[in-house]
Amino acid sequence: MTITELPTGLYAEVLSFYGHQMQKLDGREFAGYAATFTEDGEFKHSPSLPAARTRAGIIAVLEDFHRKFDARRIQRRHWFNHVAVDQASDGSITATSYCLVLTVHADVKEPEFGPSCVVHDVLVRGENGELLLRSRHVTHDHVFPG
Repeated sequence: MTITELPTGLYAEVLSFYGHQMQKLDGREFAGYAATFTEDGEFKHSPSLPAARTRAGIIAVLEDFHRKFDARRIQRRHWFNHVAVDQASDGSITATSYCLVLTVHADVKEPEFGPSCVVHDVLVRGENGELLLRSRHVTHDHVFPG
């Protein structure tokens, strides 16, 4: 196994980016979440749905997807772990992470676990040097190829 050395602080920056981004998603701040993508960013989060493209498209797909939760009193949390980060020669960053989604129902102490996923990201620098997602493709562990 070869592990490429990263510029100082890059790994921590990616983890901080994910922390802020997931808080926006879990807080249903979909415009804020979409703003973490490039204007032409791509987001594929469900095996049964096509990829959303553009920030407006990402907002629309998230609003539609989350409507099914509106009638229930729940809180969802996305937990990222085992984040593998590499930097390409063009400066783009690839990150592959495990993600476990927890759903907590009102007045129920124990969370519901799932889905379990692998998140494949390509990050780039925005005009002000900030990290932005060019693409995010999520594969679900319960969906086997073939």
